[in-house]
Amino acid sequence: MADIAGLFLPSPEERALNRRLRAEHLEHLRGDPAWAPGALARWPRAVVRFHNRLVPRLPMTAPLGWLDGTTWADEQERGRIGGLPADEQAAARMLYARAVHFRCVRTTPLPTDETPSVDETPPGDEAD
Repeated sequence: MADIAGLFLPSPEERALNRRLRAEHLEHLRGDPAWAPGALARWPRAVVRFHNRLVPRLPMTAPLGWLDGTTWADEQERGRIGGLPADEQAAARMLYARAVHFRCVRTTPLPTDETPSVDETPPGDEAD
């Protein structure tokens, strides 16, 4: 049963990481309500500030960038992982990738330790 649950549910460590990152990001938004991920830099500041002020008050909302892992706290976490010793980085990156994956219901496959080689052609891009 534990193997099946791991495919569909986050582990306690992943839930704890997401709780910590969300709390850190909401604390950051209190100090800088106009913050937005780089992909949303063209959004009007009034819209961004309005959304960022509503997030802690509304139960079914998420901060901008939360679902794809581009929040301020995510940037800080990636920096922290980059500063870890090389032998701990792989496990920390996997924990972080799985935590981001389980922030919402996804239909994409779980992140794995295996990374595709650069010279592999994605399926469907083969020349006929």
